[in-house]
Amino acid sequence: MFKNKIRFQKDGTHKSEFVIQNKTIEQLTKEVAKGSGITFGGNIVGKAATFGLHILLGRVLGPVAYGLYALGTSVTGIALSISTLGLKHGIIRFCAIYRGKGDSARVKGTILTALVISSLSSLLITGILFVFSSMIAQKFFHEPDLTWVLRIFSLALPFYVLMGVTSSFAQSFRKIYYQQGVLNIFKPIVNLCLVGFAFLLGFQLAGAIYGFLISGVLSAGLGFYFMRKIFPEAFSISKATYQSAQLLRFSLPMFLIGISYLLLIYTDRIMLGFFGKASDVGIYNAASVTALQMTIFLSTFINIFSPMVSELYHQSKNPELENLFKIVTKWVFSLTLPLFIVVTIFSKNIMLLFGSDFVIGWKLLIILAFAQLVNAGTGPVGILLQMTGRQNIDFINGVVLLLGNIGLNVWLIPIYGVLGAASATGISLIFIHLIRLVEVAKILNMIPYDKRYTKPLLAGVITMLIGTFLKLRFLNLTSLIWILAGMGILLIFYILILYAMGLEQEDKIVLSAFRKKFLKANFEVNQ
Repeated sequence: MFKNKIRFQKDGTHKSEFVIQNKTIEQLTKEVAKGSGITFGGNIVGKAATFGLHILLGRVLGPVAYGLYALGTSVTGIALSISTLGLKHGIIRFCAIYRGKGDSARVKGTILTALVISSLSSLLITGILFVFSSMIAQKFFHEPDLTWVLRIFSLALPFYVLMGVTSSFAQSFRKIYYQQGVLNIFKPIVNLCLVGFAFLLGFQLAGAIYGFLISGVLSAGLGFYFMRKIFPEAFSISKATYQSAQLLRFSLPMFLIGISYLLLIYTDRIMLGFFGKASDVGIYNAASVTALQMTIFLSTFINIFSPMVSELYHQSKNPELENLFKIVTKWVFSLTLPLFIVVTIFSKNIMLLFGSDFVIGWKLLIILAFAQLVNAGTGPVGILLQMTGRQNIDFINGVVLLLGNIGLNVWLIPIYGVLGAASATGISLIFIHLIRLVEVAKILNMIPYDKRYTKPLLAGVITMLIGTFLKLRFLNLTSLIWILAGMGILLIFYILILYAMGLEQEDKIVLSAFRKKFLKANFEVNQ
């Protein structure tokens, strides 16, 4: 793909622009890989701590109490998205623009405006949720014990909003270490430690909920500390220039897109809580949380890919953008595929980690994991639509799929229970990502797939066959050590098969960039 030879077209014109283009793509690929190396470290720590927390919650609380916890986080998650009003996206955009221009007054005005608006909105939503918690718990979910759960979760809402705002500010200054430090390292680890300590003291559901609250308070405080370190002017008496209308005009459409997608994510739990029992929600949530861990590579690459899309598109560098789209999508799919294979083969063993009462959710895990594989396999199509000015189209996508998902849940849950909820969500997620893929192909004329996908697909098929054989013959055990060993064997098989087929040039570039980034990080730590 990356060739430095000078070529000529059939009409004899010089094609040195292809050399420049290839060098540009190579540089962009290195930048994506290096930036993704930073976020990958944070993501893997955050997801490991979060997954460990949910395993601990499942084993200690059991399906019923864990279901109440899941309902509480679902309602709070929707309230959190409403409270932020999309301002996190506005902060990233405008603070980055003003910082680049050296306009500290507008940077200060933007962050102060966002802090004031989000604080007021979060306090309003907190009050509403606190007052109506009893009605929501008893009339909608038919779970009286959920009342106090929702009230404590509502108190955490303003702090999680402030944590998100300050982390977005760090991202706008390209301080990814600070952003990842708050969101994916400090918060989940502190939450896990607090809940674990509370369980040791004998507290159960109350310990889990207060651990959520306290970790939010501490994380918000750390976010403000980093913001002061990055931009001391925000806390000084220096001049601030406010452009609230401009900030809101950009943020509110992004808020509508975000809330529609978030509702799509939480609809299954909400509808399952309405039609079913708290124990159903607990089992379903364990499967859903596990499947969601498969998005680690997609979220890692998207963090770096997102700002590049707007830059390349507005500079009319569509060939470079398309090639970068192909590279990112192929890497995300290639890295996610072995995770899907492991989750599928060891689905019962994985669900057993939450406790014996959760094993019946293994079918749910496979359905939801396949939906996330499709998500990874279509790449950052949503980001392409949003960052190229098609956010209205993506908003319509979200609304249509949200209504479809609600309809599917209403239809399938009363008939099939938790399996119906998983099927509804799986169908909705697969459909929305395929629709986005078609829209990107039609509108932007970009398709991420080519013959290079045959290698990971073939490696995946071979690994799946090997894993099925090993599972049937040797690894039908419940010991955690043997489960982890079996997973490790399959991942090694996949990597070796893929390596034996040969790496593409861009694969070598990405691996080299990752290696240099981690070597640099290790050197700085040792210093």
